[in-house]
Amino acid sequence: MKNNSKPDTMNRKERDKQRNREAILDAAVHLFAQKGFNETKLEEVAALAEFGKGTLYNYFKDKNDLLLSSFDYALGKVMDYLDEQLSSVSNPLERIRLIVISQFEYYRSNEDFLRVVVANQQIIGKTIHQHSGQELHQRFMHLKKLMIKELQNAMDMGSLKPGDPGRYASYLTGMIHSQVRSLNTGEINISDVNANEIVDIFLKGASYE
Repeated sequence: MKNNSKPDTMNRKERDKQRNREAILDAAVHLFAQKGFNETKLEEVAALAEFGKGTLYNYFKDKNDLLLSSFDYALGKVMDYLDEQLSSVSNPLERIRLIVISQFEYYRSNEDFLRVVVANQQIIGKTIHQHSGQELHQRFMHLKKLMIKELQNAMDMGSLKPGDPGRYASYLTGMIHSQVRSLNTGEINISDVNANEIVDIFLKGASYE
C-alpha cells in the first residue's frame, strides 16, 4: 500500500500539486525543527519552499493544519517504507520486529522530523482525536491494527503466549512511546535507542519459557 502517491492514476496537474505540497511540508518540518513551532512564520515556510504565502493556503488552512499534515506526511512515508520491508518477510515475529524498527529508522534518518515530534507531542495528543486530526488518527490506527494482526498470527502459530493481541500491542506501543518521551526530555539521544533490544525484551516476556 502506498500512502503518499498514486503515480499510475495521477495526471500531470495532480503530480505538480503533490510535489508543491510536499515541498511546503519539507520546508515546514525543517523550520519547525530549527526555530520551533511558535516562532516559525508562514511567510518563512513559503519563502523556503519558494512559493508565495498565499500558495500555502491552497493546501493548508493554518499553521496548526500544516503541523498535523507534516506528521501525517511523515507517518505515511514510514508506512510506505514498512510495506516495502514487509513484502519479503512472512514470519510474524520478524514482521513485528520490522514494525518497531522501521519507526526508529525513520526518526534516525529524519532528525528534523524527530525534533518536531518530541517538541510538539501535546499538540498531537490534543488534536489527533478531533476532526482536524482524523487522517493522522487513521494512520496511527492502521499501524496499530497491523501490529495486532501480526501478534495474533504469532499466537496462532504458537510463537507467543495466548492473550489479547490488542493488549499486547498496547504494551509494545507503550515501550516505543516511552523512548520517544525520553528523547523529549533529553534523557537519551536517538543514537541511544536500540529498537532490536526493545523487541527482544517484549518477545521474551510474551514468549513461552
